[in-house]
Amino acid sequence: MRALWALLGVILLAGTAAAGASNLVADGSVGYRQADLSWDLDSGAAVNGAVFEIWTSNESLLNASAPEVHSTFLIGSTEGLVQPEPGAWYDDCFRTADGVEAPVHRLDNGTAVLPEGTTAVTCTLTGLAAESEVHLAVWTIGPDGATNLSESVRVTTSIADVLAAPLDTSPYLFAIGSIALSLIALLSVLAWRDRVDGRTSARGAHLYVAPALLALTVLTFYPVIYGMWLSLTDADQTRLGDQVFIGLANFAEVFATSGFLRVTAFTLVWTVVNVVAHIGFGLLLALLLNAANLRGRTAYRTVLLLPWAIPSYISVLVWRGLFEPMGAINDLLGTDLNLLSDAGGARLAVILVNVWLGIPFMMMSISGALQGLPKDMYEAAKVDGIGAYDRFRHLTLPNLRSALVPLSLLGFIWTFNMFNVIYLMTDGGPNLDFDGPGSTDILITYVYDVAFRDGAYGVAAAWSVVIFLMLVAFSWTYMKRTNATEAVA
Repeated sequence: MRALWALLGVILLAGTAAAGASNLVADGSVGYRQADLSWDLDSGAAVNGAVFEIWTSNESLLNASAPEVHSTFLIGSTEGLVQPEPGAWYDDCFRTADGVEAPVHRLDNGTAVLPEGTTAVTCTLTGLAAESEVHLAVWTIGPDGATNLSESVRVTTSIADVLAAPLDTSPYLFAIGSIALSLIALLSVLAWRDRVDGRTSARGAHLYVAPALLALTVLTFYPVIYGMWLSLTDADQTRLGDQVFIGLANFAEVFATSGFLRVTAFTLVWTVVNVVAHIGFGLLLALLLNAANLRGRTAYRTVLLLPWAIPSYISVLVWRGLFEPMGAINDLLGTDLNLLSDAGGARLAVILVNVWLGIPFMMMSISGALQGLPKDMYEAAKVDGIGAYDRFRHLTLPNLRSALVPLSLLGFIWTFNMFNVIYLMTDGGPNLDFDGPGSTDILITYVYDVAFRDGAYGVAAAWSVVIFLMLVAFSWTYMKRTNATEAVA
């Protein structure tokens, strides 16, 4: 029907047609399924309220039964609208007004807005039919409803799609195969020596552990070693597989990153506050649940376990909704807070949510350890007149050390690499430094941005190695200072 109106508008109603587009020039050789189209706006066409549409068809537009609208342009005020950079939208368009060429402004839905007085428009159109003729024209609707259809131009997008060469996986398969064969050979030699020396009477012992060792080596050790290798190369999303060794340049970039000290400091604050809160509140709740005179213990324990039982991404998204300006927290308090848009408020919010999520696990772990403590020890203390606080300080805490020390270490490592809470709550924002980490980014969330948003795999691998070394250094120091391995034994 639109084509019929176009036909009537051009042939029968030429005298009342709106001023429209003219001098259409098309070039169909700019890319796969892409064409350039430029046209001039007739005098008086670019007035407030006018609309221009780019029509496409596989037939001549004047005879087409159903032309398709590719792009729409409105004439009006551009105040407060954004001008996306080239490549940010499905069609890259520039307009000329007052002799100056600039990217078009756009509404939130992508519709282009041209200022009054625009004299020319140039676009790179995408998504056209490949290897076939496409007819393009501009349909004009004036503020008074008068219409005009320009002459159509014909293009052929004949440039073939250039596909990336398939990644050569033979080096990786060779490496994994070499690791597997080396491990099998090592286990065979060890099994032979044990039989010769008579160290074990269990035949096939090495055969039993071989699958676990092989899986651990291929799925854990190899990726770690490969990640360390990537950290010394220039690998990115365009050169993965063809990377070149560049030494420690990626590590220099890591430490020179704007906000490196800030994101590291917040990671430590985030981790320490969460672990202390998890252990503290978990211990408190475990003591309350293990009180001898507590009734309904099972019901309380079930309710307190819910935050841990519900999938964390659901819980985090619910909390995010509660913290929104139109969320339940503002409704209950009668306030208009927007914590997630403020750096300090967003940090407080993500820490509170992660504390809430982590307490149940610590509570249950410590509760299990409490139930294993000998009851006669407490009965003897009561007979001797020792108060509740002294019993907790001199009996409960020392006997819980074997559980609290490894739990604290495990909690530190988990929280240090806790990705989903920050990613789902704030995505690292709000951003204080657009060239570095956001205000709620921790190391692991910023590594995600570097790897999968910037595509800098080598730099992201260097960040990962730095995180790994930080955790190794902390774990080693913690274990030496607390005798963690002896406590577990």
